Amino acid sequence: MNRIGIGVSRASNPEAAVAEVLYSAIKEVNIPQVHWVIIFFTSEHFVHAGRLHELIEEQTKCQSIVGCSGMGVISGEGEITQGPGLVLMAGFTPELHIKALAKYQELENSAGVTQQIREALENFGDENSLFFFFPDVYQHQPNNFINMFNYLKISPSVYGGGSCNDGSQETSIQFGPDIVTLNGAGGLAMSGMNEYNAGVTQSCATLGEPMFVTEIKDDLILSLDGNPALEVFTEVAKEFQFKDMEEATQQLLLSFPLNPEKPVFTGEGAMARHLTGVDVDSQGITTSQIVFQGGVVSFAYRNHKSAEIDIRAMLTRLKNKNSNKPDFGIYFNCSSRGEALYGRPNVDTEAIREILGEFPLIGFYGGYELAQMPQGVQLYTYTGVLVLVYL
Repeated sequence: MNRIGIGVSRASNPEAAVAEVLYSAIKEVNIPQVHWVIIFFTSEHFVHAGRLHELIEEQTKCQSIVGCSGMGVISGEGEITQGPGLVLMAGFTPELHIKALAKYQELENSAGVTQQIREALENFGDENSLFFFFPDVYQHQPNNFINMFNYLKISPSVYGGGSCNDGSQETSIQFGPDIVTLNGAGGLAMSGMNEYNAGVTQSCATLGEPMFVTEIKDDLILSLDGNPALEVFTEVAKEFQFKDMEEATQQLLLSFPLNPEKPVFTGEGAMARHLTGVDVDSQGITTSQIVFQGGVVSFAYRNHKSAEIDIRAMLTRLKNKNSNKPDFGIYFNCSSRGEALYGRPNVDTEAIREILGEFPLIGFYGGYELAQMPQGVQLYTYTGVLVLVYL
């Protein structure tokens, strides 16, 4: 029989933190053998990350350890975004096929991280696999990974978050089976489960009606619904009374629907992107998203009320897909969500417990989110991505 355990610790001492999480995750649920471990931790544990890995390996005898650093950590009990935090999930899953990995580029001319991950996943070989992915946000471009995933010989469903820290330095840490890396990429592939479902929840509310991109030039959006794009943006910004254009470009976003034919701006249906520049001469605006003439777009802003409505809608969709209690879940949450968005802690985790019930859950706050969609792996920002696994 499969068994999943979780442990949570706020201790700053590595020995005390590991002892606490392993007791809860292994002894309290009577796991006979640890087949895999996922661990997420805050930046306060950076200085002894190696010791954390060593202790876990020694005490679990597990050869499939993965995890990463984040701006905060999440469990079914709530969030830890201030001070030291460590969450750990241990699995006894004898029928699952598991592949744990962490990669970094050893030498300038050696195989890059993206290529190493490609080879590892293709060697894993299972067509209907699930891959939890924790790449560094500082030295790796997510689109490089996305392009690789979308052209793999096998087709794993990929979900993950950008590994980071509290913003004080551009360093992240990833755990692998026998390695601790800086600014690398790690993850856990598994196959053999009965079912898994995932949902995406948005932080942003759209403004007004969607608009057509009516003219572009290179990377500039020149007009929206036939009006100069910068003029449209300025009119929207006036409603918020921003102090200057810089603040407006930081606060207002563009939301792009995954399906322009049937545009949806909630849940999995849309991707929010910042404006990256304005061009006064052409009255154009730029964004990091590739834009096509004739496409659909809407301005959006971060809104805690719509975010709370959206997560409940997402959880209800997941509940309707499978009303059984999940065996475990992993939640990849944007670092701008949580208490920073709602003004109070534990909003998402309380909603998860209320709608889906109590089950083993861990996660972390990262720099971006990745989720598998019918169109391929997508890059999300300002979202929460919840993956539920039924063994």
